[in-house]
Amino acid sequence: MAEEKRKRIALIASKGSLDMAYPPLVLASTAAAMDVEAAIFFTFYGMDIINKKKYKSLKVAPIANPAMPSPVPMPNILGMLPGMTAIGTAMMKSMIKSINWPTIPELVAT
Repeated sequence: MAEEKRKRIALIASKGSLDMAYPPLVLASTAAAMDVEAAIFFTFYGMDIINKKKYKSLKVAPIANPAMPSPVPMPNILGMLPGMTAIGTAMMKSMIKSINWPTIPELVAT
């Protein structure tokens, strides 16, 4: 009888921003928890996710990011104002902490 093939998944991390670091890492750790072999290919910009000198400084830009939650609905153009990237990054880090999600290094280790 033929041996059963193991399930595998391949993911691509193409952007090195805070909001784009989590999807491939969460998907890969979920797959691993389901006994699925997971591999992530990090493109040039995606390498910042696993670069120990850069992952702590990953940011999220609110400009042209329709998924960026906001407590008050505001026009997308406001994302261009100085300081909005810092505010967006702080908001995302706060949300991550409030739901007790693992950090990027913890997900990479998983």
